[in-house]
Amino acid sequence: MPIIAQKWTSMMNPFNPDSFDRLVKPGPRVPQLVDWLLTQVWTQDRFSRVKPADYLNQGEVLVHHAEEIIATAAWRVYDELAAAAAGAASLMPQAGGTTAFVIFDGLSLRELPVLLRLAAASRLRIVEPPRAAYAALPSDTNSFVEQRLIGKRVPPSQLPQRAELKERAIKAFYLDDAISSQHIDASADEGLLVWSAFPDVTYRDSSARSERHYDTICSLFESAWKNTVMQVPRGRRIVITGDHGYVYFGAGMAATRTSAACDMLEQNRFKLFSKSETVPDPESEKDIQVLPERRLAMLRGRLKNRPQGPSANMSFRHGGLSLMEILVPWLVLEHE
Repeated sequence: MPIIAQKWTSMMNPFNPDSFDRLVKPGPRVPQLVDWLLTQVWTQDRFSRVKPADYLNQGEVLVHHAEEIIATAAWRVYDELAAAAAGAASLMPQAGGTTAFVIFDGLSLRELPVLLRLAAASRLRIVEPPRAAYAALPSDTNSFVEQRLIGKRVPPSQLPQRAELKERAIKAFYLDDAISSQHIDASADEGLLVWSAFPDVTYRDSSARSERHYDTICSLFESAWKNTVMQVPRGRRIVITGDHGYVYFGAGMAATRTSAACDMLEQNRFKLFSKSETVPDPESEKDIQVLPERRLAMLRGRLKNRPQGPSANMSFRHGGLSLMEILVPWLVLEHE
């Protein structure tokens, strides 16, 4: 077994050699990865025992090892992950009637223990076992709005005014940070959509250069929860999810292999190619996920791109195809 596989399997159950063999063989593999992330990595028990920054680092070490295995020995897992994300259904058929969607921009599986803790404190009952949902392709906000909500690539701040939602009798609210508040209500025959720019908005701060930024996110989540989830009128089922997650590039958390993929995408985590440009061959470059019909290419795994401008020094990035960018929480709650 490769050294990196030995290191990973020795650190965490249930990935023993038999599990590793299942990972590199053909067949569905994303479900076992999701189960591992939810039950072994981003758990309530580990979150309760350490500081948020340590929780982040400990989990990211494990995810880094996992993605290095996938990238070197099971890279077809990314095809499976992309297919699942591409096949995810629109939220609109579920958003009507007595259901309220609360979308936290940039919410990742890491924050699931925070959500569960706040739900218990708020006396909200968990209706379904927490699970993972999928970001859009590419894993950015406007793509999620287009592919899962209204069919158009617009910023979520425009959702309260969009006719596409009003025609479906869905009332939308937008909050631009964790501490913003509004009176959120809807009539009995209206669906409800609440979009919070938190925690994504915090990743633009200079503090997002280090793992300590995660302490800030966790400390602000109670305010964001009170201003979104707790404002939903009683009697509605509440679905909490995110539009995309983030890959974390702290020290030692990036892929160690050399690759030309970042240069091919102009140091972005994804690129939409114009008609005058040649789309990369999906079979010739294993570090890029290519969707030829969309003229879209995305970085696979934990390759660290080097963007220009304010985001150059940030440790948290999104837009590519990694476990932590594509997989987001899906939590369904009701008032007791």
